[in-house]
Amino acid sequence: MLTDEQVAEFHRNGFLNGGRILDEDGVQELKDELDRILAIGPEGFPEGATPRPVLFHNMVGGRDPEKCVWQIVNIWEVSSAYERLMHHPFIVDAISRLTGADELMVWHDQIQHKPAGHGGVTGWHQDAPLWPIIRPMTPVSAWVALDDATVENGCMWMTPGSHSWGNHIEFLRTQAHLQQKEEFGNIEGFTPPDDAEVTTVEPRPWPVKAGEVSLHHSLTWHGSPFNHSDQQRRAIAMHYMTGESRFVAGGQHVMKTYVHMDDGELMSKAGPHFPSVMKNGQVLNAAS
Repeated sequence: MLTDEQVAEFHRNGFLNGGRILDEDGVQELKDELDRILAIGPEGFPEGATPRPVLFHNMVGGRDPEKCVWQIVNIWEVSSAYERLMHHPFIVDAISRLTGADELMVWHDQIQHKPAGHGGVTGWHQDAPLWPIIRPMTPVSAWVALDDATVENGCMWMTPGSHSWGNHIEFLRTQAHLQQKEEFGNIEGFTPPDDAEVTTVEPRPWPVKAGEVSLHHSLTWHGSPFNHSDQQRRAIAMHYMTGESRFVAGGQHVMKTYVHMDDGELMSKAGPHFPSVMKNGQVLNAAS
């Protein structure tokens, strides 16, 4: 369980290392499962097949095939090990403490795998503006490292206090030229609100060791530079919704295909692609 000091740190900075939650065997099981699914490949999960990931592609391959960030959305649907991770008691309890919610559902997960030598860039961004089919915004995500994520192999960078500055996704898109670790923190051209607790833009690398969970607010500015090292960087981000989340029919997102209900309805009724992980403050086990 998170301490009061950790909760305060999260609300101050917008991110927090929650510590090690997986032992070596637990990490290895997830690595093996990822290797199995990568070996199947996107073509091994044909359209209409069940079960299958929601999305399985190289995020940057269309622009430059020599650079790669493998993204697999909802790997939990094809792997019981990743499904159990979505229900991990420490993670679910931490999300509950940081949001104040006693009802939580899966929004979606996503593998982000940067291969050694040519792992691509994940540019500076905020999560919530990229998820326009749910409101209120999904507030906190959990990010579990399967390899030591270091400065050398393209760890995430975080900007302290940025979660309190509002939606600035359009500004962050102007920083797409920042791609190498030597320059990635050189964000320029933004002045935080005068009434913000943090009024300076000071991005910093955020190394996370294998088996540790990093938690970040969905408006926290984050991203990761190229991986030119000889070490791969594998991780999974897990995104959750509170019981207050409602469907916004006018938005677009890859998960919209799986929502079959009217605008404004509670996402708790959205069906099996969005399972509950907590009800009435009690962590629920995975169905399988």
